[in-house]
Amino acid sequence: MSKWIPLTLACLFHLVAVTVNAATGPDWIRDFEKGKQIAKSEKKDLFLLFTGHGWCYHCELLDQAIFQKQEFVDTMSKQYVFVELDFNFGNTPEEKKRETRFRQLQSHYLAPGAPTVVLTDSDGKPYAFLTGYDNKTSLQDYLNLVTTAQKAKTKRDALFTAAAAESGTSRANLLSHALDSIRPQLGDIDERGDEPLLHFYKDTVEEILDLTDNTGSIANKYISLRNSRTAWIADNAVFDKLKYFDSQKDYAGAIKFVDESLKTIKNEKVRWQLEMTRQAYLEWGDQFEQALANCQRLLALDEIPEDSREAFLNREAFNLFRLNRIDEGIAHINQRLRDAGSDKAKRLKLFNWQIQLMHNRAPVEKSIEACQRYRNETKRGTDDWLQATYFLALELRRAERHLQALKVIKEFLAEDRTSYQLLDAAESLIALKRDQEAADVLEEARSLIQPLKTSPRKSEVDEYQRLSKTIDKLTRSMSNRSVPQ
Repeated sequence: MSKWIPLTLACLFHLVAVTVNAATGPDWIRDFEKGKQIAKSEKKDLFLLFTGHGWCYHCELLDQAIFQKQEFVDTMSKQYVFVELDFNFGNTPEEKKRETRFRQLQSHYLAPGAPTVVLTDSDGKPYAFLTGYDNKTSLQDYLNLVTTAQKAKTKRDALFTAAAAESGTSRANLLSHALDSIRPQLGDIDERGDEPLLHFYKDTVEEILDLTDNTGSIANKYISLRNSRTAWIADNAVFDKLKYFDSQKDYAGAIKFVDESLKTIKNEKVRWQLEMTRQAYLEWGDQFEQALANCQRLLALDEIPEDSREAFLNREAFNLFRLNRIDEGIAHINQRLRDAGSDKAKRLKLFNWQIQLMHNRAPVEKSIEACQRYRNETKRGTDDWLQATYFLALELRRAERHLQALKVIKEFLAEDRTSYQLLDAAESLIALKRDQEAADVLEEARSLIQPLKTSPRKSEVDEYQRLSKTIDKLTRSMSNRSVPQ
């Protein structure tokens, strides 16, 4: 599971196959300290979730595919107290205080992205992270990951207990083995933004070093870890300095700073991260010509890593479309589809990217064709099929082919009956002057979103208000039409 986005991003991701309906699933507690108290009293661990409902696509996927499953709730509630920290904040003083608390917990728990799950004991000490979510991860896969983490914690605790009866090097050895048992579950410094063992188990590491007088193989392991952390911090310090430019939205200043940093930084991984950061600043500053040239410059380099190559190819396509060089953008993606050959996963990613880039930019008939090609390569009911079907319906409506759009929307609704698609169906029915059917669909949508009104999640309350306004607007459009002119 590797798909997550930074919790500091303020952008809103348009959710298509996954839309917001009233959440079921665990009985989430939204106060960390209260969650800890309950965990202690019930002798359970904490299942601590950092999430972003309404703007984080993979958070919604994880919620619907895993957390809302009854088997998950039944299995996990025996062992965990569920705490949800949802990174959606209002502008009231209370909301500002809540954001401050959540940001402090985010920093303490080294959770830079969403979704991130931290498994902790009742004292709040982490023993495993489940980072991101990939829709190929089944419920059983997820439960297996938790089981593996629990086994590591059990081993940790047994070794800590054994160490309590020992002293000197023998105690240090047992403490070190205890840390070794959970270290693979904590992630690495690149994922966490700090070395997890040195951050969460600082006292244990210091005790090991004291017990060994900072000499020998056990001590050397942690001395080496400290040195690696120091080097990593030095290499990545540039990204901390960029936070100032981000806060000021000074993209020109940020680009200048990146260019100066690239002259001195030798670490290749950091260099390519900086190159991608520079690319982002160019695009955020609407410098699409320069951004396109930057992509093409980097793609011409022989030493570009493969993952960076794919990322910059995507940015090249993005900037072609932003510059309204539509035919070049389409040709770019089509060539990559040919290059992908029979690689199904790669082809589906490319189709997905293509239809998002073409939507509302390319000539509508070309967009319809791209959506149909995408859909033809998918299996009905899968996320890719839902994505392709959703965009196909949008493009058919854009072309005012409402009968065809309605047929496609009904296929979607047969697989996933969500409020957004009901509203899309109503819009096409209104265009076809089938007002009674439209009214029935709008009533169903209104009923479907009603639980959102009293949700403890701010994002769901906001969603309720947005969808209610859309329902009211569509209802008025029928009423206005029925009034004699």
